[in-house]
Amino acid sequence: MAGEKTIQSVEEYLEVIKANKKRNTDAGNMEDFLFRGQKDDFPLVPKIARLKPKEDLFSTERLLLHEFKRTNFLLIDTQRPLDDWDYLTIGQHFGLPTRLLDWSNNALTALWFAIWEENPERKTCKNAIVWILMPEANDFNLDTDAVHPFDIQETKIFRPRIIKQRINNQSGVFCIQPAAEIEKKIALNDAESFKNKLFKIKIPFEKFQEIRTDLNTLGVNAFTIFPELEGLCSHLQWRYFYTDKNSIAEAKSLIE
Repeated sequence: MAGEKTIQSVEEYLEVIKANKKRNTDAGNMEDFLFRGQKDDFPLVPKIARLKPKEDLFSTERLLLHEFKRTNFLLIDTQRPLDDWDYLTIGQHFGLPTRLLDWSNNALTALWFAIWEENPERKTCKNAIVWILMPEANDFNLDTDAVHPFDIQETKIFRPRIIKQRINNQSGVFCIQPAAEIEKKIALNDAESFKNKLFKIKIPFEKFQEIRTDLNTLGVNAFTIFPELEGLCSHLQWRYFYTDKNSIAEAKSLIE
């Protein structure tokens, strides 16, 4: 891993990114960074590798894609998918287990995903995580017209077609791993070709509310991330109701 740092504010978060960007630029790497927000410090493993299949993993993977295309045709057809790369992109956004791992070109979007959870009783972790991926040009070298997603031989970065507005709003990008790494459950942060291109940022739980407020000031909130009614309702709840433990305790004292 290229390094890690605990930050206390949006300003410090951006300074860490800026410092890493300068180091990469000075070394001749001009590629854009990618960012992934996580509510906990778990390995960079796609969903399909985190589950236990009832049958052979890769037979199950192919069956999942087949059934996703067959049983939901009328729902999926509105997205106008052209190939299996599109179908996996749609499935990923609706929770289908795939070998895709979500990233964003937008650093603030990733930070929001890391700290969005509103539950004040959350005790699962002390820190949220944002991973910075600092790729090289070859990592994007993927001809989706020539290779099927299940047949790739090395981990690559996949830029999907913008077939859903949410992908555009979240500046969505994916990593996709080959079968050999999926089978061995090799996390991206342990893969030889990527582990030294990753930097981990930790965000303490007690800073979540302050950072969410700052992100909203910068125009990053549930409704800008999820530009649908679900996102709007989540944003309005956050805006007009107490969410952190101290504020809830204060509100209770006013009515007791």
